[in-house]
Amino acid sequence: MRLRAVFPFVLIAASLAALTYAMFLGGDDPERPAALRTLDLEPCRGLQDAAARDCFARTFQSVLAGQEDPRPGVQAISDLARSEGGYLLTNCHVVMHTVGRTYARDAGVELATLMEYLPLSNDPGCSAGFAHGLVTGVAPDIDPARPRAAAGACADADTRWQRYSCVHGFGHAFMRLYADQLEPALELCVALGADTAPDCAQGAYHDYWFAVVGADDATLRQRPVTDPRRLCGGQPEQFVRPCWYRAFLETRPEGFQVEAPEDLEDLCEHLDGVQRAGCITGAAVIGPSDPAEQLRICAALEAAGDAESCVRGTKVQNLLDAPQGAYAELIEDCVRFSPEARGGCYAWLGKAITVVTDGRFARTGCPRLRSTEARRACAAGARTAEEALVTFS
Repeated sequence: MRLRAVFPFVLIAASLAALTYAMFLGGDDPERPAALRTLDLEPCRGLQDAAARDCFARTFQSVLAGQEDPRPGVQAISDLARSEGGYLLTNCHVVMHTVGRTYARDAGVELATLMEYLPLSNDPGCSAGFAHGLVTGVAPDIDPARPRAAAGACADADTRWQRYSCVHGFGHAFMRLYADQLEPALELCVALGADTAPDCAQGAYHDYWFAVVGADDATLRQRPVTDPRRLCGGQPEQFVRPCWYRAFLETRPEGFQVEAPEDLEDLCEHLDGVQRAGCITGAAVIGPSDPAEQLRICAALEAAGDAESCVRGTKVQNLLDAPQGAYAELIEDCVRFSPEARGGCYAWLGKAITVVTDGRFARTGCPRLRSTEARRACAAGARTAEEALVTFS
C-alpha cells in the first residue's frame, strides 16, 4: 500500500472520530467534563481570525473550568477538533495556548505541580497548545537566575515528544518574562544546555511571531522586525533554524501555500548557508498537509542541501492516527531523492518518526526497511532522538 492510499483512511478515521465524539457527548464517563455534553460551537463558526480564536478559547475554557484534572477534557477537545476539521483544527494549537494559560491561573498551577497537568499525548495541535499555555502560565514562578532548575521539570515527562513540548513551552514562558524580548529569553534558553537550547529557542521565536501578528495575547514593546530575513539573519547560528521554522506560518500572504519546488526557491532566493537551510525548512512547513506530497516537492529540489533541509519541514505528525505501516511507506519515499540527499532524508525521518511513535519505529520500523542504506541511515537518525530536535512541531 502506497502512502497516498493512507489519506482516505485518515478521512475515515476522522469520520469515526466524529462518531466517537458524538457517542461521548451522550455518555456518562465521570472523567469527562459535563460541559462537553451540551457544547455549542455554532456561535464561533461564523467568526474570523482573532474573533474566532477568542470565541473558541472562551468556549473551551468553560469546559475545563473547575476540573481538577484537565487532561480528559483536553483530549476530548482534541477529538472534537479533528472531527470538526477546518478552521478549528488548523487554529486549535493557538486557541489552546490561551486556554492553558487561563487554566493555569484559575487552577493555581505552579512550577512544582506543572507535570501533574500536562497532557499525555503526542498531538501537536490542541494538546500541545494547552501544554505550552500551561508552561507559559507558570512563568511568574520562574527564577531567571535558575532557568535550568525550572525547565528541569520537563525531564519527568514520560516520552521524548512530551519532553520536547515541555521545553518548547519554556521558550514561550521565558519570552513572557521579558515582554517578548528575544535576547534575554534566548539567554535563558542557552543556560539549559546544548541539547535543549534550540528547542527552547524555537518556543521563544514562536512567541515572537505570535507577537508580530498579535496572537495569543503576545505583544512587543518596540516596533517588531517582521521580515524573517532580517530577524533570522541577525540571530546566533545555533538558533537560525528555530527562528525560520515558524516564520512563514505567521508572515505568509493570506492563502499562500508551497505547491512546487519553485515556490521554496523563490521564498529563499539569494540566501545561502544556514540561512538558506533554515528558510527552506520554514518554507516546507507551509506546504501540503500530506507529508508524502511534501516529500515529492523536496525530492525535486536540485541542490542536495536544499532537499535535506526541506525534509525537516515534513509534517510527520499528520500521520498520528494513521496505521503504523504508513510511517514505513513515508520513509521509503526517500528513494526518490538524489544519492547525495537520500541518506539525510532517511536519517531525519528516522529521528522524527521515532519521536512521534515513542521509540517504536526505531525498534520495529527501521529494521524492516527495504534497502541496507535505508535501514542504516534510519537507525542512525533514530539514535539521535534524544538530541535537540531544532525543527519540529
